[in-house]
Amino acid sequence: MSGISPPPAVPDLSAETTVRHRAWIAVAVLLVLYAVQALWFSRVKGSSFDEGEELFTGYNIWLRGDFRMEGANGDFVKRWATLPLLVTRPHMVSTADPAWRAGDPYWAGFRFLFESGNDADAILLQGRCMIVLLGMATGLLVFWGARELFGWGGGVFALGVFVFSPNMLAFGGLVSTEMSLCLAMLGALQCIWRLLHRITWGRIAASLAFFALLVLSKPTAVLMLPATALVFAVRFFGGRPLVIALGKVDRTIPARRAQVKWFLLLTLAHAAVGYTAIWAHYDFRFAASPNPNDAGISYIVNPQRDPIAPEALVVLRAAQDHHVLPESFIRGVRYLLGHDESRHAFLAGEWTYGGWHGFFLRAAIAKTRPALLAFIVIGIGWWVGRSWRARRRVVADAPLPAFYALTPYLSLFAVYVPAAVLQELNIGHRHILPLYPLGYLLTGVNARVWQAGGRWTRSLISALCAWLIVETLAIAPHYLAYFSPLVGGPRKGYTQLVDSSLDWGGNLPSLKRWLDRNNPNGREPVYLAYFGTDSPAYRGIAAHRLPGFFDWGRGEQFPLEPGLYAISATLLQTVYTRTFGPWNKVYEHDYQELLKQVAVFEKTARDPAARQALIGEFSAEAWVRAYESFENLRFGRLCAWLRHHGEPTDNVGYAILIWRLDAAQIQDALYGPPPSSPRNPCGHSPPPARRFL
Repeated sequence: MSGISPPPAVPDLSAETTVRHRAWIAVAVLLVLYAVQALWFSRVKGSSFDEGEELFTGYNIWLRGDFRMEGANGDFVKRWATLPLLVTRPHMVSTADPAWRAGDPYWAGFRFLFESGNDADAILLQGRCMIVLLGMATGLLVFWGARELFGWGGGVFALGVFVFSPNMLAFGGLVSTEMSLCLAMLGALQCIWRLLHRITWGRIAASLAFFALLVLSKPTAVLMLPATALVFAVRFFGGRPLVIALGKVDRTIPARRAQVKWFLLLTLAHAAVGYTAIWAHYDFRFAASPNPNDAGISYIVNPQRDPIAPEALVVLRAAQDHHVLPESFIRGVRYLLGHDESRHAFLAGEWTYGGWHGFFLRAAIAKTRPALLAFIVIGIGWWVGRSWRARRRVVADAPLPAFYALTPYLSLFAVYVPAAVLQELNIGHRHILPLYPLGYLLTGVNARVWQAGGRWTRSLISALCAWLIVETLAIAPHYLAYFSPLVGGPRKGYTQLVDSSLDWGGNLPSLKRWLDRNNPNGREPVYLAYFGTDSPAYRGIAAHRLPGFFDWGRGEQFPLEPGLYAISATLLQTVYTRTFGPWNKVYEHDYQELLKQVAVFEKTARDPAARQALIGEFSAEAWVRAYESFENLRFGRLCAWLRHHGEPTDNVGYAILIWRLDAAQIQDALYGPPPSSPRNPCGHSPPPARRFL
């Protein structure tokens, strides 16, 4: 018997099956937890800035085939989020409504949600549930990618980091384009990479589907072109064989020249599907208007803030003249090319037009959790060290994935990061959101660190996991307002970033609850400066309306008196106001001039004859314009004073800041010394003395 060799070891398949089953249970639990958190956020938040426009435009497309509004920007989300409305059938804005006929999606969206007899919160919830599904699908892709690289434990670890991400929870619970772009970019990268190694019918279908989703998700998807080119270059020059599995027998093609033919065919197929997807969204119709013969149905007039490159303009005009693409898609691209470069920009106490090259880098530091950065550093350090030791045959445990396997993820980083850094475009941290799922995916290596590490290593990873979870639970449900403790945390967020990085208009329901608790029965007057497209009146908020953005329905004239002042963070930093930037000589000069003229007018309140004489001299319309200018300057001076006189009394969702001001403070803010240094932003100089009437 001694000469008989022992039988080969049989792999323990039951252990592998148990690990797989436990991993899938963990995945299911984590995805449900993600949905619960995102929907909790959704239920307590009002309409964010773009949601009314997105929901109205999509529903309008389904019902009327009307493509005049917001073409080429989030086409997929508009249709996807409004699918439930085809069942519940809320009241639609009439075709006779001025907002619909003017083609103004924001005004029409406001009318649709708040002035058409609909339950706005029910409509928002229906649309947001569809976005939660996109978030769950993105989480699955994170798990799938990390599992392929780091095993089942790595996949679950990466998904856990995703599920407790304030960024993913905030935009997973809003009807906006961000989550669809995250899903499309990650899915397209993974599918294209797999397809370039083994061509099967299933992989072809998956890649084409994600590519169609990509071209309809957002114009930022154009960055996938250089990223895909980089992926192809690494794959092609890597010299690996291509497997064709389209029949009963697999074929292996080792020669690069033969592979090129297949790659060209795949490229043509993707281009054809993408082109068809665009036309399909627009019902294969060139005309944007549902009734081109009705001259009263028009496009919203969008001011072209910046000149478009002549070459781009020639291409767009040719495309429109020859009906190469749908009319609304072409108009949308043209508008986007000339719209964003002159936006008002704010960053950490600085103001400018357009933005800064380093904006997104600084925004990422402010909005990224330190524990996530620590996971990335630990994972990279361990990976590099382990790979070096494995080469020297010092370790012999489970092999690490080759650097080659990271190609699809690193390629997007290699393209997206330089584009963000070089672009002078400051319109919110959300525009680099597609990079975060890639980062979460790569944190899966920390599961391997845990397995290979000792007591201190495991304690460190456990502490970082606890920190991630506690930070997310602490900020809930105000996920959008998360700021790193490195910049002062959420309470200091308004000093760093505003607009969609913090304050996107969804906090009116929270403000209503705050007022009910802290100002019962309206004992103190409330002054509200609101940034957003929700409706204070619909939410039951009784307040004097200070200048805001948008200013629908505002027109009241009133003095500022002691009371509660609730001001959106974006407006406090004078982004999108008439007094952009720090208070300066120009604004102070104009304010003092108008203050005199308004005082003259107000003195005639008890003398009808004197008031009529003033109106006769300058016209009632001139006085209304003068008062509007005065009101905007008065608000700008008030905001400058508030910025220089300590922290607010309280806040709502960290985005609506509240002060309780007394008579002395108001007197100082409006009539005291100028509230800031007289430096002039954007190169302005004090104008000569002039009248505004």
